[in-house]
Amino acid sequence: MKKVAALACLLSLLGAIPAQAAELKDVFGREVPVGKGRPTLVLYANKSSREELRQHAYSFIYDLRAEKPIVLIHVDLRDVPGLFKGMARGEIKKSHRESIEHMRNVFRQHGETPPPELESSLYMVADSKGEPHKALGLKKGFDRVVARVLGPSGQELARGPFPESARRLEQSMVSDSEVLPTLRVVDMSR
Repeated sequence: MKKVAALACLLSLLGAIPAQAAELKDVFGREVPVGKGRPTLVLYANKSSREELRQHAYSFIYDLRAEKPIVLIHVDLRDVPGLFKGMARGEIKKSHRESIEHMRNVFRQHGETPPPELESSLYMVADSKGEPHKALGLKKGFDRVVARVLGPSGQELARGPFPESARRLEQSMVSDSEVLPTLRVVDMSR
């Protein structure tokens, strides 16, 4: 009986951990380095928007290759029944591996060697409660991918439906990286 009570206490403590702490880790348990010196493309997707994301994301990410962004995909699992969330996480891991291989092929098709940081540039976070999606106003079962561009320090530069706002998202990432070196030079001259 004491063991059951101790287990119940432990489970209640784990339930009290803030949801944000879990969001900082991807499905492989890696810390997501948002705001740590590289721009970030954040994509908000779910089961319904998976195909739309696959159709457009690879070429868009390739077009941003000079910026070397972190790509963070928040996968909303609110529409996945509780018993199947573990399987969904497994599918996300599989999708991560397939996406890395697909990106390598995109670089090869363009006659380029895939960058060494490719593996450490893609993070997929399984959001069981969909908190980041709710914060953007996305309701359970949404059918559009939404994207955000974050600057190297984590500030939001642009946001919009993807792929419709891809050009604006790309411009915000490129213009932000062009401004930063100028600021660094000015700061160094002091």
